[in-house]
Amino acid sequence: MAKCWCPGRPPVQGGKRAAVGFCLLLAAIPCWGQWPQWGGPRRDFTCEASGLAETWPADGPKKLWSREIGAGHSAIVVDGEHLYTMCRRGEQDAVLAVRAADGKTAWETKYDAPPKEDMQLEFGPGPHSTPLVADERLFTVGGMVHFHCLDKQTGKILWSHNLMEELGASHLNRGYGASPLAFKDTVIVIVGGTEVGVAAFRQDTGEVAWKSEKFRGGYPSPMVVRIHDEDHLLLALGAERAGLDPATGKTRWKASVDKQLAGIMSSPVFVPPDRIFFSAAYGGGSQLFRVRFADDAYTAEELWHNTKMKVMYSDAIRIGDYIYGSSGDFGPAFLMAVSLEDGKVAWRDRSFGKASLLYADGKLILLDEEGVLALVSVSPEGVKIHAQAKLLEEKAFTVPTLVGTRLYLRDEHTLLALDLGQAANAGGAGS
Repeated sequence: MAKCWCPGRPPVQGGKRAAVGFCLLLAAIPCWGQWPQWGGPRRDFTCEASGLAETWPADGPKKLWSREIGAGHSAIVVDGEHLYTMCRRGEQDAVLAVRAADGKTAWETKYDAPPKEDMQLEFGPGPHSTPLVADERLFTVGGMVHFHCLDKQTGKILWSHNLMEELGASHLNRGYGASPLAFKDTVIVIVGGTEVGVAAFRQDTGEVAWKSEKFRGGYPSPMVVRIHDEDHLLLALGAERAGLDPATGKTRWKASVDKQLAGIMSSPVFVPPDRIFFSAAYGGGSQLFRVRFADDAYTAEELWHNTKMKVMYSDAIRIGDYIYGSSGDFGPAFLMAVSLEDGKVAWRDRSFGKASLLYADGKLILLDEEGVLALVSVSPEGVKIHAQAKLLEEKAFTVPTLVGTRLYLRDEHTLLALDLGQAANAGGAGS
């Protein structure tokens, strides 16, 4: 059974006896599990799970349910018995709560969000950003940069901001895509535009807590990590790589990169205790930085730059001393392993199209843009495919979500729930 990560749970009070009683109480309550944000519990596309099948039947893992939803590429978050995602209804954005048990709609909240005349819409206007669950609230940002706080139980809008009108935010031509981040009592969003780069809002009231210096807008979602015993809000916006104080928005360090790397879309990957991996497509490549602290100042030093691994819209995952990712933009795609030590490519494999990844129970779960789902083992020596099946028909740009043995995935219009457990897929051979 997967471990259940429950954000916001208060610490146990009253010593060992109270702690034992609290744990017994938790054991008596069914726990559906959590995937509360972009990238999962740790925002790194990994989760602690066990009991997953070693292989699947030829037609894929056991299907639990499937349903049509509106267009979009927003990923799925899970909180208890409900899934949350975003989709499109005509010229409106919709925030959707779905019952995990059967896929039926629990509630749906829509708001007007007509596309702007200057947008490029061959992939649709989104939504591209992924919702965030924090305590009893759900935070969302749509393609036209409408920022909402909703009651997660009812879908009632508690407060909202039009970030384009209020802070000069950019829709990035193809629709806003970065996902919000909770930090203490605030929620942090990328703004990017004419006035401010990043802003934090009070979760309860929507009041602005801080604004950063100006940064260009961008698709990579931010994350908070601990470096030199201080919190750093990691950013990859245009040709800037930066770390901010997430409590105040003040810049701790900043590094400028070549303009070929300005088209970055994938999120940063933290390599403890002080290194950060970034990857960009469109000829950019991958970089590893080390954040140093000396003479009361932070600096970021580039350790290496590799032009071979070019992660586009998807994610990269660190396993040990290697980064694994799907490299490619408009040409062929390669599943690839790169050494963190020197940036050298360990291997490349062309078995899949451009793919999103998550790591659980010692394996990668891979969904490529053609709708092929696969279970693979990776190591510095190579890749082994255990199972694969084509399960989605439209372009699948969205990273899957895993809670327990349940996998949730979507293409542009279809939401699908699968059981990856051993019992559900006994006797399968899907490669």
